Amino acid sequence: MGKHETITFSNSDRSLVYRWLASFFTSEVKIETLESYSSPEGKALLDVFALAPELSSFTNQLSQMAQLPKEDYQTQVLDLATAYSRLFLGAGGAHSAPPYESAYYNEKGTLFQKPTADMNKLLQELGISIESSLKEPADHLGVQLNVLAEYIDREALAEANGDQASAQSLHENQIWFLSNHLLNWVPSFCEGCKRFDPSGFYEQLAAALNTWLSMDLARLNEAGTTT
Repeated sequence: MGKHETITFSNSDRSLVYRWLASFFTSEVKIETLESYSSPEGKALLDVFALAPELSSFTNQLSQMAQLPKEDYQTQVLDLATAYSRLFLGAGGAHSAPPYESAYYNEKGTLFQKPTADMNKLLQELGISIESSLKEPADHLGVQLNVLAEYIDREALAEANGDQASAQSLHENQIWFLSNHLLNWVPSFCEGCKRFDPSGFYEQLAAALNTWLSMDLARLNEAGTTT
């Protein structure tokens, strides 16, 4: 994959991007995380993601952090842990950015509303479950990003098997899911990160995610009109 102004990611690349983005919302950045991105393999992965203009600012920030002296990692990780707790675990109180669709479902901002039930039903239909280590409701952002990756993986498998009808259906599922279970609340979530992130890291991450989602939906719609 060479460097061009416009990069078209394959389904395997798109799935990897979604699972990668999800990982930052489902767990705190650890020293091992930074060490992994300072390795040749980690640098190569970030180089691939940086080919997408929507992701380049965040990947550059992560790359710069990984290139810091190893003795500075602890301070970075502690700062990010504070920001993660403040934003996503409720430590910031009213100055949080809850990573749950239910929190943006109506003005009450309470959890375990209709989006949670809808996502539980969807997970059951897909025959997948939330990892036991992630003790979060089904409308958590990380869960939703992994569900989208699942749709992408299944579309790729259907295409590989020559099942164009299933591939098209799964393509449409992605458009529906982006429109109805991500882009209807992630922009508001992004605003919360922008307002309340003391580190700037999660603000940058959320902005990258929001732009990536919008551009990916546009690409899916364009591809759907040409098939």
